[in-house]
Amino acid sequence: MESIALPLATSTQATSTSAQSRLPRSVGGVVWRVRADTAAARCGIRPGDRLLAVDGLVPRDIIDLHYATVSGAVQLTLERDGRRWTTTAQVPPGEDLGLEFETPTFDGIRRCANACPFCFIDGLPAGLRETLYIRDDDYRYSFLYGSYVTLTNLGPADEERICYQHLSPLRVSVHATDLAVRRRLLANPRAPDILAQLDRFGAAGIQFHAQVVLVPGINDGAVLERTIGDLAARYPVVQSLAVVPVGLTRHSHVAGLRTLSATDARDVLAICKRWQRHLRPRLGIGFVYASDELYLLAGRRYPAARSYDDYPQLSNGVGLVPLFVGQWRRVRRRLPAAVSPRRVLWVCGQAMERALQVVAADCASVQGLEVAVVAVPNAFFGTSVTVSGLLTARDVAAALAGHEADRTVLPRAMFDATGRRTLDDWTLDQLAARLPGQVLVAGTARELLEATCAGS
Repeated sequence: MESIALPLATSTQATSTSAQSRLPRSVGGVVWRVRADTAAARCGIRPGDRLLAVDGLVPRDIIDLHYATVSGAVQLTLERDGRRWTTTAQVPPGEDLGLEFETPTFDGIRRCANACPFCFIDGLPAGLRETLYIRDDDYRYSFLYGSYVTLTNLGPADEERICYQHLSPLRVSVHATDLAVRRRLLANPRAPDILAQLDRFGAAGIQFHAQVVLVPGINDGAVLERTIGDLAARYPVVQSLAVVPVGLTRHSHVAGLRTLSATDARDVLAICKRWQRHLRPRLGIGFVYASDELYLLAGRRYPAARSYDDYPQLSNGVGLVPLFVGQWRRVRRRLPAAVSPRRVLWVCGQAMERALQVVAADCASVQGLEVAVVAVPNAFFGTSVTVSGLLTARDVAAALAGHEADRTVLPRAMFDATGRRTLDDWTLDQLAARLPGQVLVAGTARELLEATCAGS
């Protein structure tokens, strides 16, 4: 672990002036929350404290912190109100310090070195949450939260750290294994050979989930065939591959690019299905999975839930609809026979409408319950954007204007990690004030049933 050496004072005493001068003021992480009954709580650490060092080493992020505090006694250096102090924390085996931080990386976030013409962030208009405009490409966020990175901004020290700390699995945007095509898609003539990178990391035991953002006329057809074959040959280093359509919003102004047509989508589905038939007997899994959007665009039925194996690409919109329908089949037996009379609106993006209509039909057996599905057209980003996770509050408010209901159930996916703020920076309370009835949020089939029927 790269570190800054820091002479530490005795426990709970301020460090000397000379020791303080050796530690940059910007290092460390600011504590956001201290969980009760943890080592950190027992040490008297409070929200707002800045953690500067662990056993004399400055952590770059929460990954470093985890590795430094697996168990046993650790000496922590902190800062509060401009004063530095140290304490010793006893971390029981199997537990952590009990700290949550304002940001998971203490030394900033790695920015993207590419200029992809289809970059979704570059196509965002003004007025959204500030964090949405960060063009990040940080392997640590990939390890921690499953975001996709390109591996184009790694230095030798980064590669060494990934292997040493075994940051696996990572999620990587491949787009194409043909180096010339990949460099064209990334608009980065210095992008390294992704296959060579995967082989190096694979030799160290690092595994990956990959994605292809499909741009018609560039990385479809024969290029896609080659990409699937190259990555499947590296299983189990490459655990799975998602194929998702390029997302161009009405704010994107890129010459020469277009979204997929229904014919394009059908062609891609045929390629994925053919490779799945070929790979499943060899690998025991389908390996390559088409996103739900491709089935919607092609007008095709979703495959059976078992086709998605253990849903390795769920966070990428692959299998969300079949998984939800499967969840509903398991929980619908809990539908009550009757509820107090109520009209309930289920809000969703257009990609989820068909599945929710099927689910709503089951609710017709509940006496007193009327359910209506409201699929919101995405006027903000453009009607080609159909997922619930990209709905804005203003579009939802406009779509429900004039509706009457006792309850309105919103999709959890349209809010940030805290569940309180939308893409266009409305709070849940602000949006609820514009919607009919009691406003609830649901992210699973069980939560949807409870939001609809609770208080019967």
